[in-house]
Amino acid sequence: MKTVLQNNRRGFTLVELLTVVLIIGVLTSVALPQYTRSIERSRATEAMVGLKALNDAVYAYAAGRTGANACPTSFKKLATLLNGTLGGTNNNTLTTKDFVYTINAASNARIPGTDCPGVTAKRNAGTKYDYVIWNPYLKGSDSKAKSLRCYSPSNSVKSKEVCQSLDLYVEGERP
Repeated sequence: MKTVLQNNRRGFTLVELLTVVLIIGVLTSVALPQYTRSIERSRATEAMVGLKALNDAVYAYAAGRTGANACPTSFKKLATLLNGTLGGTNNNTLTTKDFVYTINAASNARIPGTDCPGVTAKRNAGTKYDYVIWNPYLKGSDSKAKSLRCYSPSNSVKSKEVCQSLDLYVEGERP
């Protein structure tokens, strides 16, 4: 004789299982783009910190120096260095996992108190983002004139979104 408890012991139906899988798929498709954007924002923030440290090191190097050797032309001359590989002419590029930092790249951007150009951070090739972050060190009362600048060499919408999400001034063209 069957009891009532034995009749109610059945598993999930195929429709119920497919419904749960569909819901999980929709939630994943909504969350994944936001996750990749937040990861890229954190990488860009890391580049901004690196830029600050390297530009401060350029300033420290140039303090008290005059003449042709006042500005560093190599990352080897700086008192600070990020974890990466030196390269380029006279070791003027530093390649990290996510960025390529270049000294003397932005000729119109001068570090205050010196005649030295600053350092730029360019997103490594091979990713879907291609932005460059730099600090123009421009003088003026406009708050945007003193903020970090960002541009995308290929005019990529995704790259510009990263720049805007970090409240960086988005340039239309390279420095």
